[in-house]
Amino acid sequence: MTGQGLKPDVVTYNTMLQGLFQVGRCVDARKLFNEMHAQGLIPDQCTYRIIVDGLCNNHLVEDALSLFQLTGDSKLNSDIVVYTILIDGAGKCGKFHIARNLFHGLSVKGLKPDVRTYNVMIGGFCREGLLGEAKLLFLKMEESGYPPNNVTYRVFLQGCLKNQHYDDVEMLLQEMDDRGYSLDASTLSLFIDHIAAGLLDRSMLKLLGKLVPKELIDDPSLCDWE
Repeated sequence: MTGQGLKPDVVTYNTMLQGLFQVGRCVDARKLFNEMHAQGLIPDQCTYRIIVDGLCNNHLVEDALSLFQLTGDSKLNSDIVVYTILIDGAGKCGKFHIARNLFHGLSVKGLKPDVRTYNVMIGGFCREGLLGEAKLLFLKMEESGYPPNNVTYRVFLQGCLKNQHYDDVEMLLQEMDDRGYSLDASTLSLFIDHIAAGLLDRSMLKLLGKLVPKELIDDPSLCDWE
């Protein structure tokens, strides 16, 4: 590009960085980031989001945290999107204690979790088998002004099923119906498996039927769910 007399800008570098991380070329991404600095370009918020997300997706959470800490009190440290990426990455890499500390430290930074942050944290609690804490956080969402969305219900329901915690399942399904939400293929498939295994009563099929979106009704992999 430079050989053609064209000088890449921040947007160009961001696009290239994202592409390198997507194919797992983290070392090359770091070199490109250093080159960006050498060219006198100042990374923007999007740059840091791409880098933190790329490192986390490639299981380099510690490196993402180091970058996060090195930036001190910059805009990166007041970006709820970056916090959410780190919380998600830490939880999925078996470092849930870090995810939890980051989440509980949000108020100290003057930040409020958004719906995605709550969803990520609820998913983390569910992966750790901490259904009680997941439920408390789920209930807190409404109080905090961020009511659970469709994804929240799906994440919590999947957590309940995978941990064979069925106490709240029917209530959650009923709430989904009341809110006009629907199940996705993976959540519906889990329900079918649990009903087939005798872990859930077949009477639940009627309620499930109300929550199946049209595009799933003709899915051949789910055609025998009734």
